[in-house]
Amino acid sequence: MKKYLLILSIAVLFTACTSEKKVEEKKESIKSVFAVNVKEKNQNQNRVFNALASSNHQTKLSFKVQGNINYFRYQMGDEVQKGKLVAKLDSKPYELKVSQANYALSEARAAAQNSKSTYERTKKLYVNQNASVSDIDNARASYNASSAKVQNIKKELEYARLQLSYTKLYAPMNGYISGKYVQENENVNVGTPIVLLSDKLVDEVKVQVPESYINKLKEKDAVKVVFASLDKNRTFSANISEVSKFASSNSKTYEVTVKLKNSSKLIKSGMSADVYFKDINTSSNNSFIVPSNSVLNDNSGYFVYVLKKDSNKYLVKRKAVEVGELNNDGYEITKGLDKKDLVLKAGMSEVYEGMKVEISNEKDLGN
Repeated sequence: MKKYLLILSIAVLFTACTSEKKVEEKKESIKSVFAVNVKEKNQNQNRVFNALASSNHQTKLSFKVQGNINYFRYQMGDEVQKGKLVAKLDSKPYELKVSQANYALSEARAAAQNSKSTYERTKKLYVNQNASVSDIDNARASYNASSAKVQNIKKELEYARLQLSYTKLYAPMNGYISGKYVQENENVNVGTPIVLLSDKLVDEVKVQVPESYINKLKEKDAVKVVFASLDKNRTFSANISEVSKFASSNSKTYEVTVKLKNSSKLIKSGMSADVYFKDINTSSNNSFIVPSNSVLNDNSGYFVYVLKKDSNKYLVKRKAVEVGELNNDGYEITKGLDKKDLVLKAGMSEVYEGMKVEISNEKDLGN
């Protein structure tokens, strides 16, 4: 009797386990998931880099002589007309040099005139045999030396006057003050930058591009430049005018100069802009984009779960893939997917190879 009860209990337990397993399988077979269609990579995708506006012509003005600035009234943003006085040094030291050179020239001319008269008298005496050859040679030498001294002092005077003229700094072109480096009453040395003078019309932007992208760009490529600081994020058509061949000293980026086709007076030097470069896809044409969370990896490499139609349900299949760049839309898949594939979007940890599922958003997929 006990043996019979034991067999009966085992049978009941086995039946219960089998029922539970069938219920579990049934629950698993109808699990709902979300999927997404793979998206072909846009061949005309844009790359955006931040840039700064700059004038086509910019000049740092500096003095050619040293001294103390006693006139400098311009401020940042002030307009300057060509030929207008920008700054002036204290000219008294250089006026003194001109005065000293003038005095020295007067003395030299008097000495030269005196030596000339002596030479002329000596020549007459020599003709009348009242002066020796040595006398006339000495008179000639004295006259030549005094004449040479006059020419030398003339050059010194010319140089002193030139230095005096250098105490005034004039604008070489129409523009505006886009940089101011010193203040009035400061002492400056030769070549010390005083101001940065820029064109009134700013028609260039300069952008730093990483080394991974620089070789995709070339001169005359069309780009788009957007100034967020202007009304309605004004957009300008432009072309690349110059691509630097040397990286910056503190980062592995290269400067690219972009020329605006039609600029605006509203654009100021130093304004921030976004430059949209067209991305050149160097991968194969069978390149797709999938959500970043759809891509998994293990010891075997990167993979995704795709869903294959099976009657009125879908089977979960694992597919090995090769991954490219990560962007705002997700991962680029360069190999392993087909454009008709449905990729599991979420819940990858709750599925397994061969599992039957339903797609909750099937209507949204157009399948």
